[in-house]
Amino acid sequence: MFRSRPSGADEAPAPSALVGVGSSFHGTLMVHGTLRIDGEFEGDILDCDRLEIGEHGLMRADVEVKEAVIRGRVHGNIRALGVVEMKHGAHIEGDVAAVNVVMEAGVYFTGRCTMLDTGTEGVQIQTENPRARS
Repeated sequence: MFRSRPSGADEAPAPSALVGVGSSFHGTLMVHGTLRIDGEFEGDILDCDRLEIGEHGLMRADVEVKEAVIRGRVHGNIRALGVVEMKHGAHIEGDVAAVNVVMEAGVYFTGRCTMLDTGTEGVQIQTENPRARS
């Protein structure tokens, strides 16, 4: 007999940080967990496990994350240790490098897509601000 999953079993974790609709943030964010962008973001994102760009979100940044779900606009490169999901209506201008890439119909993507191994090409999540080392 088949059993259904409990409701909410496949839902994404609640965001640790949120840039809401109508908000704009320029700078560096260090987020342990999930970052959701529904407004505008430009800058650096450090130590982020999961990145979610909502359908009204706009991100101008190059990021390294464990996984990403894109529904809005991205101007920059995305590098992920796990999966990058590009949902219907997403607009990505930049390169994507990930172990797994999922692209739904109706996505605008211009850039290069590189499939990574989990071995030598695996992503190392940056935990300190690269500018702080200078």
